[in-house]
Amino acid sequence: MSARTTLLSVLAEAASQEQHRMKNAVDQLQQWETTPQFNATLQDIFYDKSVDTNIRWQAIIYLKNGIDKYWRKSAKNAIAAEEKAAIRSRLLTALDEEQKPLATQNAVLISKIARIDFPLEWPDLLNSMLDIVRSSTANESDPRARLVQQRSLYALHLIVKGLISKTLAAGRKQFQQVAPDLFSNVVNIYVRFVDQLFTSNSTSVENLSGYLETSHLALKCLRRVVIHGFPEFSTSEGPVTFFRLALEHLQKFMAFKDSIPEQCAFLVTAVDSHIKLIGKFYLDLMDSHPRQFILTPGAGDVLRFYWELLAGNGNDQRPAPSQTTTIQGLLLIKKTLKDPQFNLSEKDPEPVVIQCRHVIENEFMTPETTAKLAEILITKYMRLTEDDLEEWDSNPEGWALEEEADSWKYQVRDLTFMMDFVEMSDIFLKDSIYCAIGLGSHDLYGSVDFDSWLNGQLTQDVQNPDPRYHVIRRRIAWMIGNWVNVNISKEGRPAVYTIMLHLLRPEEHLAVRMAAALNLRACIDDWDFEPMTFAPFLERSVHGLRLLMKEVEEADSRMKILNCMSIIVERMEEHIAPYAQQIIELLPPLWQAAASQNLLQSAILVIMTKLVESLKSQSVGLHAMVMPLIRLSVDPSQEAHVYLMEDGFLLWLATLKTAVQVTDEILSLVPAAVALLSEGMDNLKTMLEVLRSYLLLDGARTIQIAGAALFNGIASILGDGLRSEASITIMQFMDITSIICPLTSTGDLYINSGLLNKVLSIIMAKKETNVVLTQYLCFLARVAVENPEYLANAVNNASQQFHQPGLLGALVDFWMDKFDNVSHPKFRKLHAMGLTSMMRTTDPSILQNLPRMVGIWGDVLNEVNEHGTGDSLVYWRETQEDEDDASEETAEVIRRRELLKRDPVHTTNLAHYVKASLLECERLNGGPEAFRQQWLSKVDPLMLEGLMPLLG
Repeated sequence: MSARTTLLSVLAEAASQEQHRMKNAVDQLQQWETTPQFNATLQDIFYDKSVDTNIRWQAIIYLKNGIDKYWRKSAKNAIAAEEKAAIRSRLLTALDEEQKPLATQNAVLISKIARIDFPLEWPDLLNSMLDIVRSSTANESDPRARLVQQRSLYALHLIVKGLISKTLAAGRKQFQQVAPDLFSNVVNIYVRFVDQLFTSNSTSVENLSGYLETSHLALKCLRRVVIHGFPEFSTSEGPVTFFRLALEHLQKFMAFKDSIPEQCAFLVTAVDSHIKLIGKFYLDLMDSHPRQFILTPGAGDVLRFYWELLAGNGNDQRPAPSQTTTIQGLLLIKKTLKDPQFNLSEKDPEPVVIQCRHVIENEFMTPETTAKLAEILITKYMRLTEDDLEEWDSNPEGWALEEEADSWKYQVRDLTFMMDFVEMSDIFLKDSIYCAIGLGSHDLYGSVDFDSWLNGQLTQDVQNPDPRYHVIRRRIAWMIGNWVNVNISKEGRPAVYTIMLHLLRPEEHLAVRMAAALNLRACIDDWDFEPMTFAPFLERSVHGLRLLMKEVEEADSRMKILNCMSIIVERMEEHIAPYAQQIIELLPPLWQAAASQNLLQSAILVIMTKLVESLKSQSVGLHAMVMPLIRLSVDPSQEAHVYLMEDGFLLWLATLKTAVQVTDEILSLVPAAVALLSEGMDNLKTMLEVLRSYLLLDGARTIQIAGAALFNGIASILGDGLRSEASITIMQFMDITSIICPLTSTGDLYINSGLLNKVLSIIMAKKETNVVLTQYLCFLARVAVENPEYLANAVNNASQQFHQPGLLGALVDFWMDKFDNVSHPKFRKLHAMGLTSMMRTTDPSILQNLPRMVGIWGDVLNEVNEHGTGDSLVYWRETQEDEDDASEETAEVIRRRELLKRDPVHTTNLAHYVKASLLECERLNGGPEAFRQQWLSKVDPLMLEGLMPLLG
């Protein structure tokens, strides 16, 4: 059986609907994918039209995947050059594929190879493609030629799309070199078929559809060629002509669309595609080359055309443009007015910018046009309709949420002159004007005295009893939310809070209350917010939000109200305590109602966290509610944990940090914390923070509950492949563990878990960076300071297990080598103390390092002038993370500070420590004289002479 026949049968199995047959076939194909001629045989099968369609589909999919993986020369098991040449030679021979899905995959395949091989390996690609396009266009009466024409144009479109995706300058330059030839050929095809469409008297749906499809494919290709192939297109004759021709065609397509008879209504979609694509061409051109766009002859005509469409929208004499065309017009005008490339520099304005602004201001945005544009935006595109009012009455909650979500669609420029119209009686117009003023807050802040307006006109509007004014009241709440961080003074804040709480009253319309709640959040989550100014309004705010929460039904509404409450709790801190219970009572029923709404549950966890942080030591009463929430949110067996885990961790940390004393409820989660260490590296740092908080709270009981599992877990994580940041985080955790938990409770656990041996093996492997190695040595220093004999015995036992005699001496020698890589004075002292404690021995392999040890003593004692107790202010300069942890005075910060006061680094005078160690060395090694002759004599006398004054 030939290789092709075998491959055909396996592809047939891969196309099977039976799972086991398909799996076996896929496994076999994966084994063959690096075999020579595999991809060429797949191509041969795909091009054989006698083969079943499903098998051909499998062949092209596997071939396309093989190109992605093995076509590049640098790929492992790359396809041989001869096989690639054979594949390339046949790629353009199958452009007459009748089945569109297969033709699409073939075009994708051509574009993928073109992106890699053009122009070096496939220099004649574009010429060959253009030859095929031209020859098929010349014989358009032949059905096969028309098919080849459309397939080749689509493939050319994908090739261009692939070539312009090259990000390197060389790739862009190559495309710009071939762009003129591409443009001239494709634009002729586009113009020819558009002219045929508009001048043909044919009523044949097939002909019209064919003209539209071909011109659309050509237009898709042209859009990218012009935008990416002509960096200076405003001075290129061909692109400039096409720029103006596209506008002419746009107008014709819109007119043609209206003349399509009902029996050909399906052609409307094809015409709409042209209208949309031409609009996209202009928008992309403005995005990529805004200055070139404006300087292109005819740019003013394009802008005026879209402006007239917008201005005439709704006119009975002209059909309204589609929503897509309307949005394209608005975006094009917005980009013309707002693009930063048109901003003049005060110091040295660029001539091209001056020229662009001259065109914009004189050919398009004249004062009359500006005023008319603002009027039309306000009166037509921002104005509420009767449909809005119907939705307002029937579904106020849904309407309010939709308005909040869609606010990004509208944007206007300076609207100062509209202040004159605020007194108008038309409610809808007034709402539009307020909307414009809200959106223009950053442009108007220097022109509007918002404080005066707030205390005058807006206060009157808020208090207006007219039932129709609920529209205006909602808009005022929204507008204040937009202005509060722009230009409302501190003195004006009480008026803001008064208005918001007035709009939050139960008797107010639900949509108004929703707007008040959403924008009250903006007022509080503001840089200039002062808790004491808001304190008189706090009770009414909590009460109003509680009542609103009970009335809304949508999960999004509840989440937004909870977010507002969370900000209030966070910013008011301990002032929230008298009202905390009112908030807490809302949460259990909300949690039950949000069983399948993870975002809402997440918002509940957030507000619980804020409450715990604000109440601090008073939060102990929340533990009965908090602990089940934490347990659920961090449990990997729960489906919701993916969405809730991060917020659950924050709540857990807040609970531990504010706890004044440990309780059984709190300790019940220790095993869960340890178990989560094995759930991957994403949460490692957070889990170590949680466990550190447990140790600070009650180290003895934490170790008793889960010490073995904890150190087993850490030992399993350490090793090759662990990132430096993770290694440092773990060793910092072990450093504080060593201070909290004496070796009497952890010594056996270090040995039995293999943790100590793992640390020793990592150090002696010497593969980690110096920063990481000094962190591992820091842990050994802690152990050595507490019990040097324990460490010496552990190292000697490890020496036997590793079959590495003399490991203890080698460790001390390497430790001293790395001493100068420690920079923090506190940890330099710790390492010095650790090494000093190891010198209390008779082991020659250690004592031979005494001369180096004397140098370390001299360096450290010279660096810091310690107090009599051994402390120094410089030892309290912690890392940035420690400073961040201490930013708030929580119970944990106090515990941490008290722990550091017990740290041997802070409580041991280094000079006294060194002297005591030297005396111990003398005692162990035959007395002062014997020690001097055998060991001290090897030390440089000048170093000893310099050390003695430091030792006192």
